[in-house]
Order: sequence, then structure tokens, then C-alpha cells
Amino acid sequence: MTSLVDVLDRIPAEGRIIAGAQCGGPTSLLREVAQRSSGRGWLLCTGLLLDDGGVYEAVRSGELNLSTWHVTGGCRDLVEEGLVDYLPVRASQLEKLIAAWDVDAAIVRVTPPDSDGWCSLGPSAGYASTAIKSARLCIGEVDETLPRTCGQTSVHASAFDALVASTTPTPMYSASLADHVNTVIARHVVALLPNRPVLQLGIGAVPEAIVGVLVDERVDGLRFVGMGTDAMVDLFECGLLDDRRPAIESPDLMGTQKLLRFAHENSVVGVFPSSVAHSPRLLARHERLVSVNSAIEIDLSGQVNSEVVGGRQVSGIGGSLDFVEAATVSVGGMRIVALPSTTRDGSHSRIVPLLGSNAAVTIPRAMVDVVVTEHGVARLAGKTIRQRAEALIEVAAPQHRRALGEAMCRPVRT
Repeated sequence: MTSLVDVLDRIPAEGRIIAGAQCGGPTSLLREVAQRSSGRGWLLCTGLLLDDGGVYEAVRSGELNLSTWHVTGGCRDLVEEGLVDYLPVRASQLEKLIAAWDVDAAIVRVTPPDSDGWCSLGPSAGYASTAIKSARLCIGEVDETLPRTCGQTSVHASAFDALVASTTPTPMYSASLADHVNTVIARHVVALLPNRPVLQLGIGAVPEAIVGVLVDERVDGLRFVGMGTDAMVDLFECGLLDDRRPAIESPDLMGTQKLLRFAHENSVVGVFPSSVAHSPRLLARHERLVSVNSAIEIDLSGQVNSEVVGGRQVSGIGGSLDFVEAATVSVGGMRIVALPSTTRDGSHSRIVPLLGSNAAVTIPRAMVDVVVTEHGVARLAGKTIRQRAEALIEVAAPQHRRALGEAMCRPVRT
């Protein structure tokens, strides 16, 4: 093993560093990058960091440059202040983008090598393999507790210029607790599902509540693509997953030790790079693929904003549009957007007349079949703009329906 300090000295000044993310974030290396970045002009490029290791503090002090394609709570202020650059990119295109970059270093979290010298990327394979192949210097942070996953996560130790021992715990993701509203929405969604669906569920309280309802309703023959979560372990233990392997095909496992222990050398779970796990062409081969994504807001024509609140970038595109595109082509596929009808305090409707000029259209209106709130189901497929608006008003919060109806009667800019 090489020391953390020695290996980072091999990254050139003004070098571009690609870092793994999610539960595969190399937190020990990130901490050293943050601590040793002063005067080096490094640019760190990464996705969702569950533990930034002090990176955000180094960015705020001006010692480190950061570009991200997944804005999270810890860096939203930095993005708004112009201290972090946000890169809008679909997950399916990220590997192609990284391969075209001039990459000086890649840092990823891996398992120890096995007897034949093979490491595993464990819970997060999205873009890590491409980063390793593209970088001049490859550093693996070896985590003794990281699961060795099935799928396409193997990287030979010879691909690394250095392996360093991890000194920090594996990053974890704890699911949001479902409240009454999220559970009602989840029940509406589950009622729409075909027999033996292949499901893609995004991040958030509503998608995570759906898995709980699937357990309660004993929906069987399930398969999943996209993010893997703790709750999917419960589905397996209840005998509700499809017998084919893998039943869970994921670019990233987002959970706690419950999920990571379950995934260790378990063929039920397959972890794949984004070129596979986010590929609309490959995903569309699944029949009855149902994409379920949440949103910040949706307008009366069906345009979906999942990224921006009041002009402030709070999330990223991720794989949402990739899964929606796949469901569009899938035989028997369905594209669902599920969200509470109002903001948490009930003061603002999340169904709006028209997305504002500072909003982002994450999912176009032509790619939404169904919108679900706690007040019911609005079917948009095959409907005119006026019919869509009428259907969406019906599932808006009662206190906001009149204002939405009045807005619908006014000429709308499209």
C-alpha cells in the first residue's frame, strides 16, 4: 500500500481529478485532496457525494475547484454563489464525456484484490471504470468492508498506479421516512402497475414509499433497474422478486449496510456501468418497464422540472430522462411522475400554470403518461393541452384548483 500523501503529490498542478461517488465515494482520498489542494489549482469532477470529506470547505476557501453533475444539499449554496460549476448531463452520456476529457487522475473506492488480483468497485460502477481507463494516474482506496458485487464491477489491481488503505467508513445513504401523503401517492402508483413489472424508482420519499407499498400489497414477479435501495432487500426476503438473475440491475446501490451486505457476492444484484445500466437502448429490451420519477413541479401542459427551485439548482438530471426514454420504447412500458400536490407547508402548488423562465424542463411534456398526487391519477397520454390541464387540476390540492383553472382559461405561452 502507498501512503495517501505520497500518491497525491503525483497529481500535477491544475490537474483534473475524477472521483467516484455515492456509496463508492473515496472519502479518505477526498479528505487528502481537500487538505492538500492549496496552491495546486486542482479541478475535482464528481457526482453525488454522501460524504464530501471537507471538499466543500476547500472550495469555499478558494483552494479547490469543483464541477459536479449532481447537486446535493452540501453544495447548493456553492453552486448558487458561482463557486461550483454544475454540469447538466444525462447519466447515459457521462462515460462518453469523461472519455473525451483530459483526465489527470481518477480516485475510486474498491475492495481488496482477490487471489487473482481482481478488485471490485462494489456498490457504484456508474462511471468509475471509464474514469480509470481515461486517467493518467489511477488511485484505488481499498475498503476492507466494501461488498464484492456481481455484474460488471471487476477491475484488476494492475489497472491502478497505487492502492491506498481507506481510513474512513463506507459512505451510506439513509432513506427518507414515508409520511401519510407519500404513502397515499405510492398506493396510487402501485395500483397502476402491470403484472410482473420492471420498475425504475428515482431518489426521494415518494419512490422509496412505493417499495414499502409493494411489500404491503405482496406484489410479486418484480424486477428493478436504476438505483438499488435498502427496501429492495425486504422484497427479496418476502419472495417478491423475479427468479431471473439479476433481479436488481443497478449503476449505484444507495443504502446502508443492510443493502451492502445483501449485495456481497449475491447474483440477485448486478451492478453495471452507466453504458449498460443507463442505456435507453438496452433498458428498452425489458417489457413492461415502468419509470417512476418525482419532481419539484409540473406545469399544466405536463412539463416536468426536477432540478430547480426558484432559480436555484438543487439536484441534477441523473438518469431520469434515460429511463423515461427506455420506458417509451419498452413493450407495455409506462412513464409516471409522482409528487405531492403542494409544498410541505401547503402554501404553494407543485402543479403550476407554466414553468418559469428560471426553471428547467427535465422531462418534456411528450414523455409523461401519468401524473400521480395524493389526490389521484391524471392520465396525460393522448390528451390535448386543454385536456391535460383539466386532468392535472383534478389532482391538484383543492385550495389551488380555482387559481389553476383561471390560469388555464388565459392564453398560455408555449
